[in-house]
Amino acid sequence: DYEMMAKALREVFRSKAEVAEMNVRGARKAYDLVHGKFEGYPYRLAPIDFHGEKRALMTGAQAIGLGKVLGGMRVQTYYPITPASDESEYIEANQIVNVREPSGDPAEEESAAAQESGSVLVLQTEDEIAAVTMAIGAALSGARAATCTSGPGFCLMMEGIGWAGINEVPLVITLYQRAGPSTGMPTRHEQGDLRFALHAGHGDSPRIILASGDFEEAFHDGAKAFNYADRYQTTVIHLVDKALANSNGTMPMFDPDRVRIDRGDLITNGWSGRDPYKRFAFTESGVSPRAVIGHPGTMFWNTGDEHDEMGHITEDPVVRNLMMEKRQRKLDLAAKEIPEGEKVNFFGDRTAETVVVSWGSTKGALLDAMDTLEKEGVKLGFLQIRLVNPFPVETVTKALARAKAIVNVEMNFGAHMGGLVREKTGIEPTHQVLKYNGRPMSSTELASALRDIAKGTAPRKQVLTDGV
Repeated sequence: DYEMMAKALREVFRSKAEVAEMNVRGARKAYDLVHGKFEGYPYRLAPIDFHGEKRALMTGAQAIGLGKVLGGMRVQTYYPITPASDESEYIEANQIVNVREPSGDPAEEESAAAQESGSVLVLQTEDEIAAVTMAIGAALSGARAATCTSGPGFCLMMEGIGWAGINEVPLVITLYQRAGPSTGMPTRHEQGDLRFALHAGHGDSPRIILASGDFEEAFHDGAKAFNYADRYQTTVIHLVDKALANSNGTMPMFDPDRVRIDRGDLITNGWSGRDPYKRFAFTESGVSPRAVIGHPGTMFWNTGDEHDEMGHITEDPVVRNLMMEKRQRKLDLAAKEIPEGEKVNFFGDRTAETVVVSWGSTKGALLDAMDTLEKEGVKLGFLQIRLVNPFPVETVTKALARAKAIVNVEMNFGAHMGGLVREKTGIEPTHQVLKYNGRPMSSTELASALRDIAKGTAPRKQVLTDGV
């Protein structure tokens, strides 16, 4: 609908009428060229009636930024890097916010509390080493703190991630994946950092990893990441990719009352337990009462070395075993407590003989491809994995148990998620559908690949190339 496009251009450039008309004329030429060159062009965007529903136009990075702020983030650090900078710049431009303060009445929901004005401190640092360590320092002082980056910047954060792990600091990192390795293709898309996020840093350093597939998930995961970081006193890596981060879309207005704040076992009124206070006390759950630096009645030490319950450096082998097991128990607890609906989504026919496994921004294209194939009588199931670590072994195993064909779909060369599924469940995908040319998957090429698999005519591995 050319007239709708012209109307939108005039609205965008409403303060510059001459510029608006130049863009309208340019759009007309492009429209006429395509209309004349491709007779019978098959794609149409029909107007949608939202029946008065309020919607917001945003990018994925903006959705994440909104989620983080509403989730209580008060410090964000970053070093400029594509495509992660968009999020921090958006938060900078909107850093004065209305915050909800607890009313003091346990029976009253936070949503009913009075609103007060607050702000988010956004710090542009000299490098990613400073970004991650500043976020750690802010978290130690009690603020909900995060940093965001993409692959090359994440490389520089390894020592900081290890330090946060051994000190059980609630740190949130939003990792925007782009095409690598090295500088790679800074403005292009990939899902190549899954294994990197899982094993970032030397040694065994527990972390929770979330992977969002659309704007709504990105918003809520952005907020929930802080709850998980606080509750389990660990690093949370929120994995997204460039296609999701930089896409534009309209979404129903997010309901802030759905966002809940869980600070975990945080001491707020002085230490009244056994003396002396032990920051890293051995507990059945692995979670120790957490005091922020300088809290009345508490004293403890933070170090990059292994330590005892007070934080004093030790190489005692018994204490070492106890500390390693303590830190791991927190992930075991998270695996039990995180709801199933936040671990995976399943779409389509649960009795289908062909089940697709995927993660991240391939979700939208896959759902569209499934709609196309359903009209052709092709039954498919789609298991979207949202919680990468701790991996939902039982849920994934059950979802794949009946499938005769398991199709792993992702945007990287090494089939990272397919390998992780095999590693954790012992189930190996029968087919791989991969793409790594920097362009997002389209529903058209996915429908073609899945159609061939359903017919039994596809090779074990297909590499998609649309956009070449």
